[in-house]
Amino acid sequence: MSEKYYTLGTHTSEQWVELHAELIADGNTYASVPARKIAVEDDRLHSPTTGSYLLTLEEATELQSDERVKFINESPEKYPETYMPPSEDLHCATSGTPTDRYTASYNNWGNWTNGSSSVYSFFTDVEPTLNRQGTFFRFISFVNPFHWSEGKTNPFNTPKLQQAGAGENVDVIVPDTGCWLGHVEFISRGVTNAVNPDDYIGSNVLPGNGYCDVLDLVLDAPYYIDPNWFNADPTNRLMTRWDGTIVPVESVARAWWADSTQRSSLFVAFGNIPVSSNYTRDTANGSNSTLPSDGTHGTQCAALAFGRTHGWAYNANKWVMNLYGTNHVGSLDIGIDVQKIFHMHKPVNPIYNSKDPTVSSNSWGIRANKSGNYYYWRTDSPVSYTNSTKPAFLEVLGSKGDAGRFKSELKDNSTTQAGDELTQAGVICIVAAGNSGQQLVNPDHPNYDNGIWINNSDTLYSRSYNEGNGFRSIGTTNRRGFPGHMGKTESQTFQGNTTVKFPVIQVGVLDSSTSTGPEEIAAYSDRGPAIDLFATGDGAMTATVDTHTDNIPAIQRVDGVYSALSAGATDLSQSGGCRDARFSGTRAACPVAAGFLASVMQYNRDWTYEDLRTWIETNVTSQRTEQDGPFGNTEFYTMYQGVEPTTPTDINWKFRTYSSGNIASYENNSLQGAPSRVLYNASIPVSTAYGVKVGDPPAAPEPYSISGTLTINGLTFSLTT
Repeated sequence: MSEKYYTLGTHTSEQWVELHAELIADGNTYASVPARKIAVEDDRLHSPTTGSYLLTLEEATELQSDERVKFINESPEKYPETYMPPSEDLHCATSGTPTDRYTASYNNWGNWTNGSSSVYSFFTDVEPTLNRQGTFFRFISFVNPFHWSEGKTNPFNTPKLQQAGAGENVDVIVPDTGCWLGHVEFISRGVTNAVNPDDYIGSNVLPGNGYCDVLDLVLDAPYYIDPNWFNADPTNRLMTRWDGTIVPVESVARAWWADSTQRSSLFVAFGNIPVSSNYTRDTANGSNSTLPSDGTHGTQCAALAFGRTHGWAYNANKWVMNLYGTNHVGSLDIGIDVQKIFHMHKPVNPIYNSKDPTVSSNSWGIRANKSGNYYYWRTDSPVSYTNSTKPAFLEVLGSKGDAGRFKSELKDNSTTQAGDELTQAGVICIVAAGNSGQQLVNPDHPNYDNGIWINNSDTLYSRSYNEGNGFRSIGTTNRRGFPGHMGKTESQTFQGNTTVKFPVIQVGVLDSSTSTGPEEIAAYSDRGPAIDLFATGDGAMTATVDTHTDNIPAIQRVDGVYSALSAGATDLSQSGGCRDARFSGTRAACPVAAGFLASVMQYNRDWTYEDLRTWIETNVTSQRTEQDGPFGNTEFYTMYQGVEPTTPTDINWKFRTYSSGNIASYENNSLQGAPSRVLYNASIPVSTAYGVKVGDPPAAPEPYSISGTLTINGLTFSLTT
C-alpha cells in the first residue's frame, strides 16, 4: 500500500518523545507501532506534541488505536485540495483618557443599503465629505447613538469623535484572504485631500521610511524577528518595497520559515514551517500599481481593524496574511503556526521591556451543510427526522445567512492542535461568531450536546460528521465551531467537577436598521450565552478593491490619490481603484471589535485572554432590556431580549415578539440567552505591571556604579555635563 503524509499528535509531550523514538526505530514489537523504521517528514519542533510521518493507511489506522495518540490525520499542507476549503466557504460572512479623533466633525452613517435612509442614495460617484465612518460611532456611548426618533437623520454629523488609544504598541494580525496594501486606507502620507486622525502616527516597524502602514506576516515578519540574519547579507536578502520600506526578498523570507539553516541560530529551535512557494507579494498584497489575486475580503477586514479612516487601531503594528485566499500560505495549520511563532519570537519593545501584545482578528470559520437522519435534543435518545419533519431548532440554522450551513465542534486534528497552541502561547484571538443564526452555548447549558448525526448508535465523541473539506466534527448544533473553540481546555476541580475554558473572544453583530425602538442583533447573527459581545458590522462602510460588494455599488474615495509617491508607476489610486463599500456580518463586527480591544490591550500589556474577558464582562455594562422601558418610549434606548426557546419545536426559534405581543415576522432577533453586551467606550484600566504606560516617556536608565579598578584600552570618549 502506498504511503502518505500523516500528522500525529499525542496527549502529552512525554508521550510524543516516547512514541517518536518507537516510530524511528527498526524492529518495533509494539502492537500499534509499525515494525519498520518510519521516515520523519517534519518533526515540528515548534510543537511539543506533534510530528509528521510517511505512513500507509493501514499503519495510520493501527496507530490511531494507541492510547497515547490524540489524533492522526493526513497532513493538510500536503493535500490542500482536500483540506483547504474555498475562500468563500470560510468567510463568516483609572482609565485611558479619551482624546478627539478629529479636529472637525465628519459624517457617521448608521447603515449602507438601497433604502430611503441609505448611504448610497446620497452619493453620485464620489461622496463630497472626507473621513466618513459607519462602524465605530456606536462605540462613543453606552446607549445607541443611531436612534432616529429624536429627529436625527442618516448620516449623523458628530464633532470630534473620542477614543482612548488607537492600538499603540500592539501587534494586530488580520489572517484572511489577500489584502491590497496599495489602498489609500493604508497609506500614511502624500495622499491628496487626506485628513488623518489628530494623533495618527503612520508608520510600520521596518526600516526604510515607507509610506504604507501594513506589513505581511509571512514575507516581512522574518526581518522584524531576525534582523541580524538579513542585515548580514543585505544585497541578497533585502529589497526595497514599492513604498520605500526595506523588506526581505520573497524567496529568502519563505526559506526563513521553511528551513532552519536559513535563519540565525537563535531561531533554529522552532523547526520548519513549509510556507507555500505560491505566496508572493503580488498575489497576497499587490502594490500601488497591482492588485492581489484575491484581496477583497481581506482588505475590508483589515480596514475595519486598523485603517486610518475606518479602523479603531490606526496606530497599531499592522500585519496581514493570506490565510485561505488564492495562493494562500499553504494550509490553515501553517497560517496558525506562523502567528504562534511570530508571537513567541518577536523582539522586546524597549519602551516597556516586554514584547507587544498580539491580537488576531479571525473573520472566517469552518461550516457544514445540514444533513442527517437523527437529531439529539437534551437527551441521549435519538429522534428520527426527514426534511419535511425537521424541527425548528434545525430549520433555523443558516436560514438567514451562511448559505444554510452551521458550525460544530471539530474532532481533534492537527488544525485544532495548532489553534490550541496559538492561544496557549498568549495570542488574543477575536473570532466572528458566525452568520447562521445559531445559538451557541456553554457546557453548563442543557443544549450543549444537541446535534444531528447520520447514525443513532455511537457515543457523542465517536460520532463523525463531515464539516467542510476534509474536516470531521461531532455534529453538535449548539457548541462553538472552529476557530471559536481554539484552546478549549477541560480540567477537573478538587471537588470532581469539570471546568471548561474557552480562550477565544466571540463577536456577534448588531442590526444596522435599529433606528427606532429597541436595539437588536442582526437576524443572521449567531447568539446565545457563548457570545462575548456584539459590535457594529451590519451594512458597515469599509475599504475595498471592487466596484461592487454586497450587491451595492462601491464609491470612489475623495482621498484616493497618492501619485506623487508612485515614482512614475501606473498608480491605481489615479483611476478610482481606491473605493469604499458596504460590508456586513459578524465577519465585519470581528475586526471592528479587534481594533477596539487592541486599544484596551495597549494599556494592559500583560493581560491574558481571561483578564480581557473579565474586563468585557465587568466594564462593558449590559444594555437595558425592553422591559426596562416600554417599547416605543424614546426616553429609553433598550436592547431587544426575546424569549429563549425550551423545546426543539418552540416557535421562539423563528419568531420574535414585542412587548405589545405582536408577532413581527420571521426575523429572529432574539438574544437566546446571550448577554445584552454591546461594545462601547467603557472605562479602560491602566496596568502598572511595567511601570509605564503609552504616552509616558521612557524611564531614565538607572545610574551605574563601579567599585574597584576600571581599565579601558583602545577607546576614545568624551564626557559632557
